[in-house]
Amino acid sequence: MKKKFETFTKNLLKWNKTHKLTNYNEEEIKKQIEDSLYPLQFLELENLKTAIDIGTGAGFPGLILAIAMPNTKWYLVEPLKKRYSFLNYMKILLNLNNVEIVPKRIEQTNLEKVDLITSRAVMKTKDLIKLSKPFLKKNGTILLYKGSNAKNELEGIKAEIIQNNNRNYVFIKESDV
Repeated sequence: MKKKFETFTKNLLKWNKTHKLTNYNEEEIKKQIEDSLYPLQFLELENLKTAIDIGTGAGFPGLILAIAMPNTKWYLVEPLKKRYSFLNYMKILLNLNNVEIVPKRIEQTNLEKVDLITSRAVMKTKDLIKLSKPFLKKNGTILLYKGSNAKNELEGIKAEIIQNNNRNYVFIKESDV
């Protein structure tokens, strides 16, 4: 797994020179990988057979989670062509047979219902829950990677928040959406 993260980092830096997928340097990419992986310790991974990452961008958190969770089928939803192209390239390069890149907005897809939905910095929480709900299996979980104003966005929403540095990991159960 470590080798795959190193390959990902090297290629993201290379693609950034031409395509500006992110502004991250090597150290920041490593921090983003750690940030993506941190909430895994709070999930029952053996129960997560399918997952969707909404707005995967340059791979955070969806591609990183797919590397770490090879027994989970991941749908990485990313409508922007240059990001989609990068994700597809990484899927092939890293031989990620558990990944399908979806070049659309989530509301334009007809994906199966999944056990886990993740997203980072895509839109306000209430809007994201509304878009996610049709794709979440009974007893599924939504995991949102939020910043410091997460509590304000969660007004009226039942959720568990785990804080690590400036990141709020928001866990919302299907029964609460």
